[in-house]
Amino acid sequence: MNKAFIYIISLFLLLNCSLTLQAQNNELLGSYKIVFIGKDKESSKYKAVFSGIKDAAKALGKEYSIEIEVLELSPMQGQKESQSKAIIQSFLKNVDGIILSPSANENLNSVLKLTEFHKKEIVLLEQSVDSITPLLTVQPNEIEAGKLLAKAILKQLPTQGRVAILTSNEPSAIFKDRMQGVKSILGYKRIETVIQTEPNYKSAIKSIQQAKDNDVDHYIKGWIFLDDWALRGMSDLPWKPNTLPLVTLQSSATTNLFYDLDYLKAMVLHPYHEWGYEASESLIRKLFKKQNPSSPVYIPKPILVNWENIELYKKYWNQWLR
Repeated sequence: MNKAFIYIISLFLLLNCSLTLQAQNNELLGSYKIVFIGKDKESSKYKAVFSGIKDAAKALGKEYSIEIEVLELSPMQGQKESQSKAIIQSFLKNVDGIILSPSANENLNSVLKLTEFHKKEIVLLEQSVDSITPLLTVQPNEIEAGKLLAKAILKQLPTQGRVAILTSNEPSAIFKDRMQGVKSILGYKRIETVIQTEPNYKSAIKSIQQAKDNDVDHYIKGWIFLDDWALRGMSDLPWKPNTLPLVTLQSSATTNLFYDLDYLKAMVLHPYHEWGYEASESLIRKLFKKQNPSSPVYIPKPILVNWENIELYKKYWNQWLR
């Protein structure tokens, strides 16, 4: 037989074998479906969390040669939607795992017990639920966030200057912890008043205006917002930029505008993208490798955002909200 012909046949067989092995290596080793249920579908905060979930799914899908479908079923605020309905809907979609930031306004015990009974893996964000034992709880350090807010405003206050604090009229454990952190640094003497408001832009602006009108002796020398509801619209704060120091917990990308307008001196930001990435990564490793997290609770540190790193975190927000 012609040596050239034998060489061509051998080369063809070698190439065919190589392609067959490559095809086998490219075969998926598993297919999984996970769902994220936040508190508000339109929230910048939960969009950033979902960005982290998707990034981890993409990275681990490539690393393990598995297919991971990521869904979001967060309810829309102001509509007849709920997290309970979203969890039930996730059953219909046959998901393998749920990442949930449980609402304090809903009783999710029964539906989560059912989820756990059916061997669905659950990761909780922000708050625990007593009726279940989740795979992981991502528990932000809200007391530390409050301390960072207080330390930031202290740098801006005149000697013995007092502050007003804006919080929710129905404070959850989250806001109670933030307040505890603030008080541990400021003490009671540096707090002039605590303003409670409904957690929305219109109510927050109205409450702030009323507090300013009541402050006839001008005791308030600075403000701490325990969330940024008043900064999610037009710049309607009842003082001019750079005249009254303000710091806030940031949970919306629009808050960056108020920093640029010189209303804000600093913000405290939770690493929302990191929450999602850690939750997703832990869930996927459990589903595919049967591997539990090293600890059942993950506590990421809050971040102080000021003139030193504001441009970096603007870029991050742009990436998270794509």
